[in-house]
Amino acid sequence: MTRVPRPLLPALVLAALTASTALPLEPATPASAAPPQPPAWTRPAALRPGDTIAFVAPAGPADAEKVAKAKERFEKMGFKVSVPPSLTTRKNRYLAGTDEERAAELNAAFKDKGSQAVFAVKGGYGLTRILHLIDYEAIRNNPKVVLGFSDLTGLHLAIAKKCRLVTFHGPMPQYGLYRDDAGFGYSSDVFWRTVSADKYPKGDSGYTVQLPTDGPKPRKLVGGKAKGRLVGGNLTLIGATMGTPYEIEADGNILFLEDTGEKAYRIDRVLSQLRLSGHLNRFAGVILGTFDGADEAELDAVFRDYFAGRKVPVVTNFPVGHTPFNATLPHGGLVELDADAATVKVLEAPVALGARKP
Repeated sequence: MTRVPRPLLPALVLAALTASTALPLEPATPASAAPPQPPAWTRPAALRPGDTIAFVAPAGPADAEKVAKAKERFEKMGFKVSVPPSLTTRKNRYLAGTDEERAAELNAAFKDKGSQAVFAVKGGYGLTRILHLIDYEAIRNNPKVVLGFSDLTGLHLAIAKKCRLVTFHGPMPQYGLYRDDAGFGYSSDVFWRTVSADKYPKGDSGYTVQLPTDGPKPRKLVGGKAKGRLVGGNLTLIGATMGTPYEIEADGNILFLEDTGEKAYRIDRVLSQLRLSGHLNRFAGVILGTFDGADEAELDAVFRDYFAGRKVPVVTNFPVGHTPFNATLPHGGLVELDADAATVKVLEAPVALGARKP
């Protein structure tokens, strides 16, 4: 048997790989080529009396009485309200119907040319079960005011990632907007001020998020100022979407967090996950809302462990979360956090104020 000298083996292998029968290689990207840029952010059209608001229940089951009260309230304000026939009767264990039913209802609302807003009537578990079933192309083609909080954080994160549409983390028809007693009146006022066309007499000029006179008062944890896109919401949902196509985007953004019914050690666990993933180090600033259910002393210690030593501005006790005092925040909107003054300024109107396309 003829032996091939060892020095010739690499040359023979290379010749075989470059023969005419070999599969063509992918062309190399020129060194001067710029990295792909993310699409520009879109702001939905501001709401005006006469617009139609679509109610949906993409997570937990709806309450018929509260939905009816919210519908009546919105109609007195001059809006039309679209309520799917089975919205308050459909239930599957702790969900507002099967995954396919809830996704179909949500997608139909986004595709409907006759509605200008999509309001989740409530949170409750279930949104993460249908993120892969949502028609993101329909959302991009029909940008609307999208409202919700709690479990709806999953939807905000997914729409931000897939559509670059500003959405609204705020009170929902079944939790906050159907009533105005106690702090709910504050939450309702801030929401409508945020999305209504007549609240921007000076055009696209920004505003400082209104703070309640008798509710939570934000406090400085780390001083300074920072500007960026506002992202976040419910801490549990942010943790649940880590490692998925819908996980939170950190680089240069302002993070806001809230949660309910979670002990301090559980909040610690998700913050640890965000730190281990590297995300926590890449935010330009942090807004910590309310965390009812956790021991205050333990919670304060946890927040100091994760944030006190950072060189970005951090405020605590901001009025956002599962309490009557729940300020609407534009998810994806441009903001400036001033931790020394404990304020959040929205730098441009988070809704488009021009004439709506026919």
